[in-house]
Amino acid sequence: MTIYIGMIIAGILLFFILKSPYKYPYFVHYFDVSGKRKPQKEDLLDKFLNEGNFYLIEQHNEKVQNWKEDCQKKLEKGVLKNFRTKQYHKILNDDNAFQFVLTRQQTRYRQRNYIKSSYKVDSVDSQFSCSYLYIKNRNEQLKEINSECTLREYHSKNQRKLMTKELRKKIMTRDNYTCKLCGKYMPDEVGLHIDHIIPVSKGGKTIVSNLQVLCSKCNGHKSDMV
Repeated sequence: MTIYIGMIIAGILLFFILKSPYKYPYFVHYFDVSGKRKPQKEDLLDKFLNEGNFYLIEQHNEKVQNWKEDCQKKLEKGVLKNFRTKQYHKILNDDNAFQFVLTRQQTRYRQRNYIKSSYKVDSVDSQFSCSYLYIKNRNEQLKEINSECTLREYHSKNQRKLMTKELRKKIMTRDNYTCKLCGKYMPDEVGLHIDHIIPVSKGGKTIVSNLQVLCSKCNGHKSDMV
């Protein structure tokens, strides 16, 4: 009996000795996509970067590099060097270091004392992952277009479809409902047009810096001129 217990204890000790001490430091960020039918993962990432969050990516990449340096120092000084080195390389996963999880809020119900009440829970819809270099390259492309929209929107062949009610309201508010050419004030929005400064026909994009308020008369005179 004593031998049997000793074998169990020895097995447990061996398990903990041989167990990998390395845990890759993943970056995890959650996107709430409640109410969105088919969210584009690239758009979610672009909007995250356009909000100025690339510094979080850089900070985490630095954390990963520091972790790797610490692991290398421990490998040099530790016992079972070859065995630990294999364990270390096995868990390296730079291609998927940054993980993004899409969640949706779902309504659940509970009943207490014959009273039914609702509450919200987050459920995982899907997820995707990428490397630091992929995000860095994407961020550089977004900076080239002043981070005004997603890359998919910028390269879309149907720019007029991107003119949303929210974007129209943003341009009207910015320009104070006033025609940029003649100065006509249109607070009731009658005759108010949102114009592409560089026309879509000439490669203009549906982005804030390329949009302005014009009255119907000025917009008619301008036509497709820049």
